[in-house]
Amino acid sequence: MQEQLDYFLLDVFTETPFGGNPLAVFTQSDTLSTEQMHKITKELNLSETVFLNGAQTSDGDVSMRIFTPGKELPTAGHPSIGTAFLLLSLKLITPKQPNKVVLEQEIGNITIHYKIEANEVTELMMEQPLPKFEATFRNKELMGALLGLNAIDLYQDYPCRIVNCGNPFLIVPINSLTAVKNIQLKNEIYHDICEEIEITGVLAFTLETEGKNNITHSRMFAPQLGIIEDPATGSAHGPLAAYLHNYQLAPVKQVSRCEQGFEMGRPSYINIQIIEEGGKIQKVLVGGKSVIMGKGTLYHSA
Repeated sequence: MQEQLDYFLLDVFTETPFGGNPLAVFTQSDTLSTEQMHKITKELNLSETVFLNGAQTSDGDVSMRIFTPGKELPTAGHPSIGTAFLLLSLKLITPKQPNKVVLEQEIGNITIHYKIEANEVTELMMEQPLPKFEATFRNKELMGALLGLNAIDLYQDYPCRIVNCGNPFLIVPINSLTAVKNIQLKNEIYHDICEEIEITGVLAFTLETEGKNNITHSRMFAPQLGIIEDPATGSAHGPLAAYLHNYQLAPVKQVSRCEQGFEMGRPSYINIQIIEEGGKIQKVLVGGKSVIMGKGTLYHSA
């Protein structure tokens, strides 16, 4: 017996089609097993695919699971932003709270703040878990070798450090746009690191940018997830925002824009903001725009 499953395709962290990070969202998946979700994700071969069901908690608006071709994720940025945009734009849900969508994820309930102006969904911002500053990698030669660069290409005054806002990312500061563009990840070194300590991926960034209104230019790699390179990584930009704030590298108390994906031909723009009170981070916000690209039907054996 064949079952038909409807899904939508979006480009996330862009307002231009064929930019940003592609996303598939299946709007009803209660008949699917975890194994089937894995198979569908591999079939579509996007960096992430989302499967939705009805809310299971009193606060939640919808339940969602997030898969890469390699594994299921506890939370993720572009799937959260894209899903919220889709649900609001097509009026597929009526949120329980004004100007908030609450997404039930493996990590817990995640809040997406939004506004609607002239019937358009605007200012979508995901509230990520508060940051945890974890292991520091002091060997700049190793970090340079990981990225196919020299140690002198890295900022010497700032550490390579794992920062976790739901997913642990290794943040590597690079001192020039040219060096970032020249990155060639060395998979053997990467997998050696993954055997020693858990990371979701490595985010290399520089303060030199393509766009004058952007504060960082970055690239993200997560080959163990089936993601050779990601055009836009929302879950890594919460950690990046916390890193920039912690080391006073850029002002992020107001909404600031970051760029990613240029080397892949998919320019992406990710908004970040740190809300601080009493000298402590109270909120980590990551957001951006999305474009609905199309709708499809997948057939599978029930």
